[in-house]
Amino acid sequence: MQLPSLMQSQTQREPRQIGTLLALHKLGDRDPAITIVPKLKDVSDAYGRHCKVETLLRHINESVPFKERSDLASFVNWKGNAESPIHRWLRYREAYSPHLITKLGLGNNILDPFCGCGSILIGAAENGNTSTGIDINPLATFAAKVKLTPLSRVQLQAIHKYVDGLASEIRATKPWPVPDLSIASKVFEPVILDTLLRIRSLTESAFSADKKSRDFLHLAWVAILERVGSYFKEGNGIKYRNKKRLKIGYTHRLEGQWQRERFGIDQKKFVLDAFSEHVRMMLQDARFWRKGAWGDQTVIEGNVLEMDKLLPRRKFDSIVFSPPYANRFDYFESMKVELWFGGFVDSYESLNRFRKASLRSHLGADLNRSYQSVAALEQLITLMDQNASSWRMGVPDLLRGYFDDMRITLKHCKKMLSGGKCFVVVGNSAFAGVIIPTDVLLANLGLECGFKKAEILVTRHLTVAPQQRNQLLSLENNMRESVVVLS
Repeated sequence: MQLPSLMQSQTQREPRQIGTLLALHKLGDRDPAITIVPKLKDVSDAYGRHCKVETLLRHINESVPFKERSDLASFVNWKGNAESPIHRWLRYREAYSPHLITKLGLGNNILDPFCGCGSILIGAAENGNTSTGIDINPLATFAAKVKLTPLSRVQLQAIHKYVDGLASEIRATKPWPVPDLSIASKVFEPVILDTLLRIRSLTESAFSADKKSRDFLHLAWVAILERVGSYFKEGNGIKYRNKKRLKIGYTHRLEGQWQRERFGIDQKKFVLDAFSEHVRMMLQDARFWRKGAWGDQTVIEGNVLEMDKLLPRRKFDSIVFSPPYANRFDYFESMKVELWFGGFVDSYESLNRFRKASLRSHLGADLNRSYQSVAALEQLITLMDQNASSWRMGVPDLLRGYFDDMRITLKHCKKMLSGGKCFVVVGNSAFAGVIIPTDVLLANLGLECGFKKAEILVTRHLTVAPQQRNQLLSLENNMRESVVVLS
C-alpha cells in the first residue's frame, strides 16, 4: 500500500511550504515585535531538513507492506474500558479491546507481555481461551488478578452487607496510616483523607481472614481515589483541582467554592457514597463470572525484558501486546497517588526502582543501560532539530533505549511462539521536527529477530502536537496507530 503522504510529489508541496515560511519572514520584517520568525537562512535550513526527513521516511516506509484497516480503529483505541463490565473496575489510561482476540484471529493460548489491567486476559476468560499476562506495574497486575478471581455467592453477600453498614461502622474505626508520599495532604481534603483512611482500616479488619474479598474491596477503594481527590491525571502527571485551565494558562479557583462545587457540603458522605457506588457496581458485574474460563488465566508481575526467566520453556499460539509508546509518558508518575496510597510502593526508592526498570519509553527510565543501535533510527536522529527541548531533554537516548528494549522483547516473543503470529499495537511519535515511524522500525526489528514476514495494518491517524504542526507540514500521515503483524 502507498501511504497517502507519500503519494504527493515534492514539487506539489514545495511552493506551499516555502511560501508559508517566506510569508512569516516578511511578516517579521514588517513588525519588529515578532521575534519568533526565523531568519531566511534558518528558513532554508529548516526546509532542507524537512525534505531530508520526507525522503528518509519514504525510504523507511517502503521496506514493509501496508494495509488500511480502519475497521480496527475502535478496537486499538478502545473507550469501552470505562463502561464494560469488569473492565471498568479501575480506570486505566491505555487499553485495547478484548474483541481483538476474534478480530485478529488469535489462537487458544495467548500471551500479552504488556497486559496492563488485563483486557485481553478478561476477553480470553470470557471466550474460554487460556492466557498469560505480564506487567511491571504492581497496581496493574493487582487489578488484573482481582478481575480474574471470581468470588463465591457467600463472599459477595458479605461484601454487600459490609457496604450497607459502612456509614455506621466507620465512626469507631481508627484511620489507616498516611503513606509517606510528600504530597499526601495536598491531593485530598482533610475530611476526605480521614474518611478514606478509615474505610481502608475497616476493610482490612473486617476481612482479615478473607484475602480475596479484601482485595476486591481494596481495588474499589483505589479506583475512587482520583474521583474523590483534589487532583486529576493529565498529560505526563497530575494536576490540582484548585486551578482552572484557560487559553492563557491556569488560574486559581476560589478556595472553599471549588470544594463545594466538586464534593458538596458533606465531604464524608461524598466519599462514602463514591466508595459504596463503586463496590455495588462491581458486585453487579460479578454475574459475568458465572460463565468462562476464569481459572485458566495467569497474571505475572515482572519485567518483560526477563520474559525468558518468567516463562521458561513456555509456548503460545498467539502473542498480542501494546507496549508503552515512545512518547515520554511515565505511567509511574501519573499513577503515583494510587501506587502510594494502595500500598504498592512504600518509599521513593521503591518507586524509582520500578521507574528505572521499566521500558525506556520515558525519561525516568534508566537511559544509561547499553543499547544496540538501529541504523534507520540513527539516520532520523541526525535530522532532529538540536535546538528543540526534546533534544535537550535526552529524547535521542530514550529512542535508542526504547528500540533496544523492543528488540529484546521481540526476540523473546519469537522463541515463545509455536507457529502462530505476534501482533504489536503501537503508535508513531514526533520529536524535534522528525516523525519516528515506530511501526516500521518494529516490523524490521521483528524480521531481524527471526520472524519471516512482517506487515503493518494502519488503523487510524494520530494528531500532531500544535507546537510541531508547522515543522511536520505534509508529513502528518506518518503519524499513525498501527498493528504490526509478525509471522
